Amino acid sequence: MNKPADIPSILILKNELAMPTKTKLSIAAAVVALLCGGLIINHFITGKSDAKTNVEVPVAPGTFRPSQSQLDALKILPVQSVSFRDEQITDGTIASNDDTTTPVFSPYSGHVAKLFAKLGDVVNKGAPLMAVEASEFVQGQNDLISAVAGLKTAHAQIKLTETSEQRQHDLYLAKAGALKDWLQSQADLATAQSNLRSAEVALSTVHNRLRILGKSDAEISTLETKPVTQQMNPEAIIRAPIAGTVILRQVGVGQNIQSASGGATNPVYSIANLSTVWLIANVRETDAPHMKIGTPVEVNVLAWPGRVFKAKIAWIAPSIDPNTHRLPVRAEVDNQDGALKPMMFATFRILTGDVATAPGVPQSAIVYEGSNAHVFVAEKDGSLALRPIQTGRVNGDLIEATSGLNAGEKIVTSGALFIDRAAESN
Repeated sequence: MNKPADIPSILILKNELAMPTKTKLSIAAAVVALLCGGLIINHFITGKSDAKTNVEVPVAPGTFRPSQSQLDALKILPVQSVSFRDEQITDGTIASNDDTTTPVFSPYSGHVAKLFAKLGDVVNKGAPLMAVEASEFVQGQNDLISAVAGLKTAHAQIKLTETSEQRQHDLYLAKAGALKDWLQSQADLATAQSNLRSAEVALSTVHNRLRILGKSDAEISTLETKPVTQQMNPEAIIRAPIAGTVILRQVGVGQNIQSASGGATNPVYSIANLSTVWLIANVRETDAPHMKIGTPVEVNVLAWPGRVFKAKIAWIAPSIDPNTHRLPVRAEVDNQDGALKPMMFATFRILTGDVATAPGVPQSAIVYEGSNAHVFVAEKDGSLALRPIQTGRVNGDLIEATSGLNAGEKIVTSGALFIDRAAESN
């Protein structure tokens, strides 16, 4: 037997089954409308929606909106106004200063016995460079002995002729001698005086020759006073004519060398004062009209990255080098610390124009697309806009922005390349 509570449900079901079809559809439509209305009311009351709530704000083409982590990895700085000037960049070398460089030739021929100085040594003026056993010493010693003997003979002849002239003069005054004898004695005295002067010149010549051979005045004096017992040391010392650095040595122990007077064409040593050096640049023909004496030059070498050596053009070649088809120019730079070495390769920035102020962009900030340059500009809304710029002159690590950018605008100076790739991936 059914419970009394079930009777109404049965009656309702029976009534629903007994309803016409049109009535059923109307009731269903009302229920659907009621449900939709409830959802709409719930949306406005609670603010919730089934759609996504984190919708990104669209950005303009060529603009990238980095995340906070990406921004933290970037370096953004304002553009500064920087001084620029026209310049020609070329290559060249460091060379020793020819005005303070002296080639050393051997003054005589002989056999190299010793070497005292090697390449790179710093020597004082008069320091020994090498010793040579010279055949000229034997001849020099013989010439010295002969010259000393000749001088002694001339002095003796002077005394003899002076005595003879005085005697003939006295005889003539006493009417005991002829006038012609007195005149002859005067002529003999004049001849003896001339021979004395010649002997003195001959001895002085031998002295000078021995000094050139490296002998001191003390050694020469000893040879004069004791020519038989004293033997001359056959080794001649070649000494440094100036103070400086040995930059060339073209001789070895045991080598036979020729003297400069004997036909030698190559120096045995070269010594240079490297407190100043030459900067020799090779300028393109198109840049030749801009070269003037006194034009400032800035030089960089690989050995000293970041260091700039400043000088001014001191010499311009009168013609183009036929081998390189470039114009050689030269500047002289102070080198007291010896940082610059001859034959170093160098990069020259020859500053030929007037100074002008313009926005300067770090090279690390520029993104190149082919030959076109761009930078990422930080906008006020936090986005980064890729903006094309025109580049011009260079000042160190900064490049002139001739158009497309103003001083004070903020740009990405570090990480621009990564931002460019991230923007492309998006």
